[in-house]
Amino acid sequence: MSSTVSRVVVGVNGSKDSLAALRKGAEEARRHHAEFQPVIAYSSTQGDYIDLRWPPEGAMARQLHDTAYVKLIDACERALGGLPHDLDCSPTAALGPVGPLLVDAARGEGTLLVLGNGSPSVVHRILKGSVSRYCVRHCNCPVLVVPHQDPHQDPHQDPYRDPHQDRDLDGRR
Repeated sequence: MSSTVSRVVVGVNGSKDSLAALRKGAEEARRHHAEFQPVIAYSSTQGDYIDLRWPPEGAMARQLHDTAYVKLIDACERALGGLPHDLDCSPTAALGPVGPLLVDAARGEGTLLVLGNGSPSVVHRILKGSVSRYCVRHCNCPVLVVPHQDPHQDPHQDPYRDPHQDRDLDGRR
């Protein structure tokens, strides 16, 4: 595995966590002077696995792709103020299940995959699974998972900091 990052792939779905991943991915691409590739996966109303067997065709395929691409550009606009002009940027909208699609997009030497941590909802993880967990397990490149940011938390506070670490054994500060 190469230690030099030449391409940063970012999984995007429009959520606040994926917007944070876009910002972090752009930061990493700048730091490494790497290509920046935001990727959004989409499917038809049939669902991912039906699409694999019978993919949409013609006007429906174009409409699905264009809708996803607009959503991707909108996410870049909200997170970064638009596509970064200072980076070699190749936004990609692709049909398929999110996890496998991102793993495939991240293939190749020198790739870093950046993802948001996803929904903290237990129900969502049970029904849909965790894309970040899937990618960490299946990618052959480094995967950077940007932690979920609580909207009520101070953005400058370390999300991993133990709130009790500054207390003595008697519970005093």
